[in-house]
Amino acid sequence: MSTQDQLRAAYDAMLQRDGQPLPEIDEVDALTKPLTMTSPSSKAKAKPKKRHRWMWWVFPIVGILLLAGIAAGILFMQAMQVRDDLTEMKSELKVVVDQVKNGDTEGVATTAANIQSLSASANETVNNPLWGAAAAVPFVGANIEAVAETTKATDIIVREALPSVLELLKTFDLSGLSVDGGIDLQPFREVVPLLPALNETFVKAQSHLDKIDRDAILPFVEENIGQVIDMVAEATPLIEVGNKYLPTILPMLGDGGTRNYAVMFQNNAEIRSTGGNPGNAAILSITDGKVTMREDWAVVSFASLGYGGTGLPGIEPAEKSALFEWDTTQYVQNYTRFPEFADTSSYVQQLWTKATGENLDGVISLDPVMLSYMLAVAGPVDVPGYDTQVTGENAVQLLMSDAYENFPDGLESQAFFDAAAGAIFAKVMSGDWDPMAMFDALGRGTAEQRVYMSFVNPNEQAMAAEFGTDGRIYTDTATTAQVGIYLNDASYSKLEYYLSTSMDVACDPNARTVTTSVTMTNNIPHGDFSNYTLGARNGNFGLPRTTMMLDVLSFALPGGELVATSPEFSDYGDMDRSGNYNGLDARNIFATVPMGESRTMSFTSSVPDGVNVPLSVRYSPTTTQTPVTIQESCVAMFPGTEVPAP
Repeated sequence: MSTQDQLRAAYDAMLQRDGQPLPEIDEVDALTKPLTMTSPSSKAKAKPKKRHRWMWWVFPIVGILLLAGIAAGILFMQAMQVRDDLTEMKSELKVVVDQVKNGDTEGVATTAANIQSLSASANETVNNPLWGAAAAVPFVGANIEAVAETTKATDIIVREALPSVLELLKTFDLSGLSVDGGIDLQPFREVVPLLPALNETFVKAQSHLDKIDRDAILPFVEENIGQVIDMVAEATPLIEVGNKYLPTILPMLGDGGTRNYAVMFQNNAEIRSTGGNPGNAAILSITDGKVTMREDWAVVSFASLGYGGTGLPGIEPAEKSALFEWDTTQYVQNYTRFPEFADTSSYVQQLWTKATGENLDGVISLDPVMLSYMLAVAGPVDVPGYDTQVTGENAVQLLMSDAYENFPDGLESQAFFDAAAGAIFAKVMSGDWDPMAMFDALGRGTAEQRVYMSFVNPNEQAMAAEFGTDGRIYTDTATTAQVGIYLNDASYSKLEYYLSTSMDVACDPNARTVTTSVTMTNNIPHGDFSNYTLGARNGNFGLPRTTMMLDVLSFALPGGELVATSPEFSDYGDMDRSGNYNGLDARNIFATVPMGESRTMSFTSSVPDGVNVPLSVRYSPTTTQTPVTIQESCVAMFPGTEVPAP
């Protein structure tokens, strides 16, 4: 129906009186002219009446109002048609996905054509002049523009991306990507050439959605278009990352040659800066997507050298070495005392080369909490040689507490942990799970700082940085002002299974300082635990074996200095350490936390002039969640800082 026909229909519908139309008017614009009504008595001489000049102004005004009402009616009918088109299109999209999965080629062609027709119809409607004019009307305009821009974005995706998406769906049967011991790489190879165009399309669609002020639109409008906006907003960065990094990921998975990685399992029960004691590790070999856990003589030599004394050089320079205990580089269990994961990776690489003469392609670190998230997706596993099943629900307690109570001898608990970790990783590497659910699990672990990666290849290392898994200590403030506090067990225990922490960051704009605090709570319920769990060194300090002994490490911002700490000194003077870590002013304060008590420690750094980037917060992950609070006082000093929800 043309706009003129729509105007006529709306006019006829509105000018009804008691079910009967008013006398026909040939042209809509006649509303702006005086109307003359005749009657049978009009021939009689009428009594002269006083003429009211204001009446001549009424009819044009009424006409304008009626025209506005007619336009509003047309706009409403068009909006309902757009809504119906988009709703039907959404239903058809669900149908076409099932048709693709079922191999219904003819059905796919028919449904895709219908989707494109619906999209074109909706897009044509919102591009007419009436919608453009309505978008300028206060209050109403924001809602009109929101619907229009969403429709335009949807049409772009349907016209330009749908063909590629259908090709992707044909290629990707997510349930069939797993192969025996790994992942089928062929579908990924076929996807690579499709991603650039797909990425460009979604970026173009997002440019329309960026114009929408979601705070200004009505709830029912948000309800109808919000899902589309969110879908594009979530898909666009994923497609961008896929386009950017899939060509890098494929070689990492052994496409074109074998890759070897060390995978460290950090045990938070004996806490370290990036997680915990990495007494358990595996060497993975990946060829064409198939993963094997190496169990050859090279692996035995690597483990023997790591546990027996590495003989590797100490930490350089001296001001960096001053921050750590002397044995940090002499035993593999202590490599994760470094808060910079690249430092940890460097020593793992050196150890592997010294033991085997080979080089690793990268080092990956996970903790048992991350393993529990992965098991929740992959499903439970039986531990070979033990009458035990590990699940997403019991993994944390089983691996970080029960192992040391059920097997109080160190070698026995180590053997159990090795067997359990190997079984879990074999299950995960089988690929027999929901890929999107596993992706979400990895995202959760990364957000909680439980996943770290370091690679030799620069492109792969850049990808780790993009995903936030590189464990970098920032030595500049080009993109972020990084603050953090890192914990290292000093009691030689597994007491930190019962440690919980929280972080707080506050700022003083007048003094130009930022203060980072950690509150540590010792939740151990009693002292009736195995010798392996309780503190082995506590007696040397005259402390109960249930008391946590911790090295608490923090740095100043780049270009700043630590101007205060609380407490000012360590609990034991000769355990106090000051130094410089990769160019940053640093302090390591020895602290004790008795059973059932809490303790807060703070580090205050000066903030150099010109720093105007967002804050980011690093910490040592524990067996529980670590709440982070950033005070409002920091938002003005560090623009763009997001204050975490309570």
